[in-house]
Amino acid sequence: MNTAKMDTAAVFEMFETINNKLDKKTDKSVELVQVDLTAINILTEQLESVIETVREPIQVEHRHRHTIDIGSSKIFLSLIIMVLMILGLSYAVGEQRRSIGQYKENDLKYRYIKMQGQTDEESIYRLERQFQYSDSIKIICVQVEKYEELVKEQVERIERVKRNNEEVEKLQKDLNRLKNK
Repeated sequence: MNTAKMDTAAVFEMFETINNKLDKKTDKSVELVQVDLTAINILTEQLESVIETVREPIQVEHRHRHTIDIGSSKIFLSLIIMVLMILGLSYAVGEQRRSIGQYKENDLKYRYIKMQGQTDEESIYRLERQFQYSDSIKIICVQVEKYEELVKEQVERIERVKRNNEEVEKLQKDLNRLKNK
């Protein structure tokens, strides 16, 4: 018997044969008739295996392939233009970074000169030479930041003193008003 494909007619024929054997029983006494169920068990197992294979999900593989044919003049020209645009934009970004760095340096120089309080041609020349070395820039930056912190603290103290004086004046006015009543 072929296990891959099974004829349903053969299965029905086997069941009819079994049914006929049971019907032929003319004896009213109960006899134990042994029926050979091995064929049915084999067919049931085969049927279950076929059902399991049918129930298994089917895996479909998708492959997408994209090709660029530079043989076409439009595509080749588009690629060249894109590369040139990328290079141009990269150059523009580099120039902007350089100018931003220059602005930062100029800002730090201005804050340093403001910290010094006065300047002359010699101190500006010395400052320009110091900005040629990264260690000097770091030192100047630390000095300027400390100076600015001290200035902020001093401003806060002055404002605190002003507020305290205003509160004292207010309390004095309230005290004078209470005395006059």
